[in-house]
Amino acid sequence: MRQLRSGSVSALIEAPSRDVYDVVADVTSIGQRSPECRSASWLPGKPAGQVGARFRGRNQSGIFRWSRVCEVIRADPGKEFTFRTVPEHLDLSRRDSITWAYLFTTDGTATRVTHAFEMTLPPLRLFAVIYRTLMPQHLDPRPAMRADLDMLKTLLESPPRPPVVE
Repeated sequence: MRQLRSGSVSALIEAPSRDVYDVVADVTSIGQRSPECRSASWLPGKPAGQVGARFRGRNQSGIFRWSRVCEVIRADPGKEFTFRTVPEHLDLSRRDSITWAYLFTTDGTATRVTHAFEMTLPPLRLFAVIYRTLMPQHLDPRPAMRADLDMLKTLLESPPRPPVVE
């Protein structure tokens, strides 16, 4: 099977688009919903969540761990949050780049969230073979993206827990 270069999944979430956007744009909470990204933290520079802001995402798949620097390229509250993995020039294993987008469309009282990706710079051939062998789930990231949206839906649609009284 060949690696997909683009794709998308969608979900309808019973929450206002701005609320859904706020959760997605807070990359520090990604570990709550992503099957692979365990955490992320904003890097110094542009203000968090704005175009040009950078963050480091820390990932794990099985026994493999890695991190990537990402850059926000679109931040339109309630409408779109898009970032890309920043290609690195010194580390040949990170010369690729993928753009990840979340698009938000109001649908009555709910929000249709479309999570999309596009490989804008493929990995070097040697690393593509290594990744395909060690992490075949990366050939088609849509199942992981679907799991991300399912967790996002659960987070936003779950009733708030009452405060604990001691």
